[in-house]
Amino acid sequence: MKPLQNHRGQFLVETVLMMTVMVGLFVFATSQLRERKYMAKLIGGPWQKISGMIESGVWEEPAKAKTLHPNQINRSNSLDPEG
Repeated sequence: MKPLQNHRGQFLVETVLMMTVMVGLFVFATSQLRERKYMAKLIGGPWQKISGMIESGVWEEPAKAKTLHPNQINRSNSLDPEG
């Protein structure tokens, strides 16, 4: 069999194959991002500590920060300083 001398279609075939691979990788990557919720963790994670700082002035999650707020310290007044 005689080898082909015309390579004009090779570029088109390789381009189509590369586009197919790239689209496949893009679909796989987006499905993984959705499934594992990377963006939600990236955006939502830091907001938990920021929310704790806004609410209570402590760099913790809001539930833990609430107990660390200075207003939650048990202070009692007594007329007897020894007791």
